[in-house]
Amino acid sequence: MMQAQLAFQNWISSRWIIQSGRAILVSFFIIAMATVLHPTFRSAARSYLVNDHRTVVSTVRGNLLGTGQSFTVVKVKTHENLFLEVYEPVADGTTRLVSRIALQDKKDGYFSFNGQATNLAIAAVDGEASPEIVAPSFDQNLVGHLNVFKYDPTSKEFQKVMN
Repeated sequence: MMQAQLAFQNWISSRWIIQSGRAILVSFFIIAMATVLHPTFRSAARSYLVNDHRTVVSTVRGNLLGTGQSFTVVKVKTHENLFLEVYEPVADGTTRLVSRIALQDKKDGYFSFNGQATNLAIAAVDGEASPEIVAPSFDQNLVGHLNVFKYDPTSKEFQKVMN
C-alpha cells in the first residue's frame, strides 16, 4: 500500500513539473513574440541586451590646420555607426572635442597607405599644404569607400571632399 501511495505521489509530482515547465515555456514564448513584434518592447530589449559602448578602432595625430598644432583623430565604432572624433590640445594638458563626424558606413575598412595597411591616416591627398583625414569604410554590401575630410576655415568645420 505504501509503494502505491509513493508511486501516486511521484506521478503527481512529475505531472506538476511537466505542466509547470510547459507553462513557463509558453509564457517565455509569448513574451519573446511580444518583444519581437512590438517596437517599444523590441527597443527596450535591444537597449538592455546590446551594450552602448564605444570601441576605439584607431587613432592618429597630425597637423590638420597647417598651423603646426597637432590634433588627435580617433576612429570610433558603436553599435550604430562609425565616427571620427577630432580633438585639439588645451593649455592645461587635456584635449577638447572639436568635431564628431559620422561616416556613412557601419563597417571599418583598411587601405594601403605608404606601403602599409591602415584604417585611418592624415595626409595631403589633394596636393595642398594642409592635410586631410583619410578614413576607409565599407557599406552593407561590402563596397569600399575612402572618406576624405578637410578642415574649412570659413565654416570652421570638417567638410567631406571625397567619398
